[in-house]
Amino acid sequence: MPIRGSLPKGDYDYLIIGAGSAGCVLAARLTEDPRTRVCLIEVGPRDRSLFIHMPAALTMPIESKVWNWGYVTGPEPHLNGRTIGQARGRGLGGSSSINGMVWVRGHPSDYDQWETEGLSGWSFADCLPYFKRMESFEGGKDPNRGGDGPLRITRSRADHPFYEAFLRAGEAYGLPVAPDYNSESIEGLHVTQATIHGGRRQSTAVAYLHPAAHRPNLTVLTGWRADRVLLEGGRATGVALRRGKETAELRAGREVILSAGTIGSPHLMLLSGIGPADHLRSSGVTVRHDLPGVGENLQDHLVASLTFRASGTRSIASDLALWNRPRIGLEWLLTRGGLGATSFFEVGAFFRSGPDSGYANMQHEFLPFLADFQAGRVRIDHGYQYFLSQMRPKSRGWLRLRNADPDTHPEIVFNYLDEPSDAEEMLDGLAQTRDMARQAPWAAMGGTEIAPGPDIGSRAEALAWLRNIGNTEHHPVGTCRMGQDAMAVTDGEGRVHGLWGLRIVDGSILPYIPTANVNAPIIMVAEKIADHIRGRQPLARQELRPNR
Repeated sequence: MPIRGSLPKGDYDYLIIGAGSAGCVLAARLTEDPRTRVCLIEVGPRDRSLFIHMPAALTMPIESKVWNWGYVTGPEPHLNGRTIGQARGRGLGGSSSINGMVWVRGHPSDYDQWETEGLSGWSFADCLPYFKRMESFEGGKDPNRGGDGPLRITRSRADHPFYEAFLRAGEAYGLPVAPDYNSESIEGLHVTQATIHGGRRQSTAVAYLHPAAHRPNLTVLTGWRADRVLLEGGRATGVALRRGKETAELRAGREVILSAGTIGSPHLMLLSGIGPADHLRSSGVTVRHDLPGVGENLQDHLVASLTFRASGTRSIASDLALWNRPRIGLEWLLTRGGLGATSFFEVGAFFRSGPDSGYANMQHEFLPFLADFQAGRVRIDHGYQYFLSQMRPKSRGWLRLRNADPDTHPEIVFNYLDEPSDAEEMLDGLAQTRDMARQAPWAAMGGTEIAPGPDIGSRAEALAWLRNIGNTEHHPVGTCRMGQDAMAVTDGEGRVHGLWGLRIVDGSILPYIPTANVNAPIIMVAEKIADHIRGRQPLARQELRPNR
């Protein structure tokens, strides 16, 4: 696999823009056919850094301008006008090279809703075979899990006392236990499954792209930015590229496929003159194809961090002190073990905000130390924290051009809590979380609440606190959604409505955000659409089966 900075000669069947979670999958699957020529184009660098591959070092690429696009959203109108950093991966593997590595498929009803609303072939029974095909689960192959796929999925060890206290406190509160939340019921407490194998991150670059290195029909081009899609007579024919002051064009004989992500793909569409006509004109872009849904329907999981102190139990924060980090790194280099081999998100839960919810609409992620991920460099302190997220928000945001300069980041507004029901669900989940944190397993450790804190009592006070601290889970989806209505951007196979030879395959086409950290669903979507592109029969539908 030539990974190169110099432009290759000749044309390709497929040009894939973006070597992230979806793009690496497509490049690997499409080049399984030796007659198919593919060029995968990524503006970022190769994934050579140890900080990419060492799970515990995940904050370093997030803090880096090399690996993180560093988008900023807002002002958010319902979060006191605050701006919020939005981390998106830049480089081979994309966001799968900088994320928290938590592996969640989602609730079956997430996908059944897609089909109910007109997307034939996207029920959970249609998706399950692809979830299975892409994984090798350390628990072994069974009717619901894959055992020989590219991605290695492991269970976390969860052997710190704080992890145990989290699980036991949840049980004391009344939550069930989900032994395998990616098989059968998602609801309840769980030990987290992660894209980590042998102590190393399993990005899609590691799992899909690198094993395709021997294929002469795959070229990976790094360091070049796609500025616009080339259109001729209603057909996408190629892309205009730029590296510094150097410009070039590459041609696609069959399709241009955008896999630049929920922010990158609509941004490139708009720069290419594909989107809402009035907005394009006001931004100084020539209208090539009026498509009003481009950049709309933006969704994310809002997160609130509840922080606590504990006495009598040594915090992991002591082990993560600056003077200990060289030792952690050396141990990881020599053994691929120790604290360097974990992302620390080793336990969690999915639960209902109330008896009328109908499904597990809230999520807990948990850290056995205090970490501020939002203000500049990550700061670590003693204690523990619950991350509370709402899984199926009704609020919708948007992405728009600020101007016609490709180097100018777009305007992004998630519009969190625009829908009053979203605020009510978060407040209900917050009240339950505080109750869980008061259970005996935490009291035995002297756990005391720092935030929201004892001064926050009423729902009005809690809502004011939420508006002041609410933040992103870095799970954006939906800005080029699949569908058949006037605001849909693609059909159920990712083909852009009204144009030939242009397809989108990434998180932007998800019509609704799933009950999941979104990396697994995005990889599944890429696996499934790769079969469509190759003209293969979809894998046979399969219902979840009870595990005995």
